[in-house]
Amino acid sequence: MKRIGTFISLIVVLFGTSTVRADRYTFLGSYESHSVTDRQITVQATNNVLRLSLIDSAIVRVQIGRDGVIQDIPSYAVITGENLLLRWEVEDNPGNLTLRFPGGSAVLSKFPLRLIFRDANEQIMLEDDAAFGHAWDGKETQVWKTLHADEKFFGLGEKTGYLNRRGSFYAMWNSDVPGYRYPMDPLYVSVPFFIGLREKGAYGVFLDNSYRSTFNMGAASDRVFSFGADDGEMSYYVMLGPTVADVVRQYSGLTGRIALPPLWSLGYQQSRWSYYPEHEVRDLAANFRSRRIPADVIYLDIHYMDEYRVFTWDSTRFPDPRRLLADLGDMGFKVVPIIDPGVKVEDGYPVYEEGIRDGFFARYPDGTLYSGEVWPGWCHFPDFTNPAARAWWGRYYADMMDLGIDGFWNDMNEPAVWGREFPTLVEFD
Repeated sequence: MKRIGTFISLIVVLFGTSTVRADRYTFLGSYESHSVTDRQITVQATNNVLRLSLIDSAIVRVQIGRDGVIQDIPSYAVITGENLLLRWEVEDNPGNLTLRFPGGSAVLSKFPLRLIFRDANEQIMLEDDAAFGHAWDGKETQVWKTLHADEKFFGLGEKTGYLNRRGSFYAMWNSDVPGYRYPMDPLYVSVPFFIGLREKGAYGVFLDNSYRSTFNMGAASDRVFSFGADDGEMSYYVMLGPTVADVVRQYSGLTGRIALPPLWSLGYQQSRWSYYPEHEVRDLAANFRSRRIPADVIYLDIHYMDEYRVFTWDSTRFPDPRRLLADLGDMGFKVVPIIDPGVKVEDGYPVYEEGIRDGFFARYPDGTLYSGEVWPGWCHFPDFTNPAARAWWGRYYADMMDLGIDGFWNDMNEPAVWGREFPTLVEFD
């Protein structure tokens, strides 16, 4: 009997405590108190603070504090705020808080603090793993969600592999990887948004964090999937659909929909590395027309530039770009040149000298300008988080359009450098 009593006591210690222990991670712990406004609930937990915000009828934002403080880091991605017409319906029970809203509900289990999202039909769509949930290790943040048997995942941007992302691991860290093959990752485009599809509906998750982030969609696990980031705020949006089309509408409403594209951009566009000199471009256009092959756009890769200096033209290969663009326009072609962000370090080159003079280039923490090698050789890189730098760069686009250019192929904005890794020490505005 003594052994049985000891065993029962051990069970109570292991499963009745509010804080799961791990070698690396600290978890939220258990509920202590909460406060509610019309569209927000802030929950103080044993080890941190959790905040939920009602953004729209089926969209909820989840934020975890750092050292007990919600950071509210400004977002480059989200364009819409909270719907001022909406309110929570809050039920405070001994073991949980239930937040009801038009598109579903969020249940906060108190001991320990875990989240469960249900759709408007009370179907569980997304839930924290019962043992883990939200956690952090130093600056790194992670959340573990229950992996259901019927769950499939779609999205996450430009990735190799299967359409269904289940069973794979992905990193969001833009990388220039020419000639990639499966299972290389990461690649060019990072979109930390995925759609979860279950038998009874769909939901979406958007992790709004600009640091390197990871998504383990059940790789080597049949219990959990997880996502998180190396630093920054654990801030993500849950969209409760209930259909895939609904999730897409919710996500695009949150982060912005593209402008209606020009009609010509929907036609056939001819691009390769690379068409030069001018007579080859003219010959290409003439062949399309003589063979009666529909085509609307011709792209110019890096060889139109003067030794790869951005916003220049090679005077030998393209001696009269204005005339060329006008002639191609008369033939019904739009022209789109490549624009790279690396600005060649060279005295006498106006783009370089203006960027130096006005402080538009990214720097190391000690104030030294960052230099990296790309096509022109050693380059500096505009800090596009600086509004003044964006306006300066945009004036050069305007000059190109005045010349007769119709659109731009913005390339190598990972930002790409030889060796692939742009130093993480480099600072921006």
